[in-house]
Amino acid sequence: MKKLICLSILTSALLVSCAREESESIEAIQDRLLQSYITIVHLDSIHPTSLGYYIIRLDEGTGATPKTGDWVKWDQTQRTLDETVISVTEKDQAIQYGLFNANMQTTHYIPNYGYLDESYIYRCLADAFPNMKAGSKYRIITPPRLLNTTTSQSQQSGYTSYILDVALREVIENPQNYELDQVMDYKYTYYPEITDSIMYGMYYKTTYTAPDTVWTTDENNEPVPVVKDTVSAVAGRTAYVTYVGRFLDGFVFDTNIIDTAKKHNIYDSSRSYDTLSFTVGNTGTDGVIYGFDKTVQQLKTGDAGLGFFISDYGYSYYGSSSSTGSSTGQTSTATTEIQPFTPLIFEVWLHKITQ
Repeated sequence: MKKLICLSILTSALLVSCAREESESIEAIQDRLLQSYITIVHLDSIHPTSLGYYIIRLDEGTGATPKTGDWVKWDQTQRTLDETVISVTEKDQAIQYGLFNANMQTTHYIPNYGYLDESYIYRCLADAFPNMKAGSKYRIITPPRLLNTTTSQSQQSGYTSYILDVALREVIENPQNYELDQVMDYKYTYYPEITDSIMYGMYYKTTYTAPDTVWTTDENNEPVPVVKDTVSAVAGRTAYVTYVGRFLDGFVFDTNIIDTAKKHNIYDSSRSYDTLSFTVGNTGTDGVIYGFDKTVQQLKTGDAGLGFFISDYGYSYYGSSSSTGSSTGQTSTATTEIQPFTPLIFEVWLHKITQ
């Protein structure tokens, strides 16, 4: 605690001094502040890498060593130099540090997943990972300029350097094969009765078949029979559906069923939970994702079905940030981030089809 108090005093003094030296760059100021931290807290016992960050090896690990071009999964705790934790990837740590929101559980606590290249992940991590082994744990103390990619147009703001506690979990040479294996394992574990895919990397199962005639009510609240449409949803027609979207581990990331949203603590009061209507066959930026559309195409009016598929029919190697809205075209302030190469599951109920 005494070291951190001294560091705070020294930082304040440096900021005052830097305010007077207008010609000094922000990067130089950041480096001086980080060096002050290293001097006070670590007594200059560690030294910077060629890029300018510091490493403390906590566990060497025994697994594979990644190389540029591999995909890696890692857990990460990020904190400021005064030990304030600002982000984690593990749920138990989120609870421990007061970051877990029990009333809005849209964060999927799993390891980060990224392509090992400095144009894709933080420069300090891209530089450190080729020196790590799966199972290893490093503490990386880095200036903010190395928490960007080489292609980033923005820079971490302010004078704050960060401490990253990084645990390398997996090294993945071929992410396409890796996720296909995940989908196949899921099928064999939960739906061994499915004998074949409907297309490469996609499986479907009907979970409810509606009777040929069902009853509904008209505008006068009188019962009227509705003859089931014997044709599956086809391109160009409008489908009206409710749905639940999950990851393979069962985490619910999206739904337009209000009770389900509340049950899984992802309810967003700013969002409409009306039945989703969309034009079948209209996929892409202004429509639903392909895997969702293909699942609906297997249904007839009143039926329910389950489709699960590789990311080629979802978000591919780009993934989806929490700001891009749900995978069905609905927008929400509470959307969960979808990582690259992530298989998805959709359970869908088809209520109506119109021309």
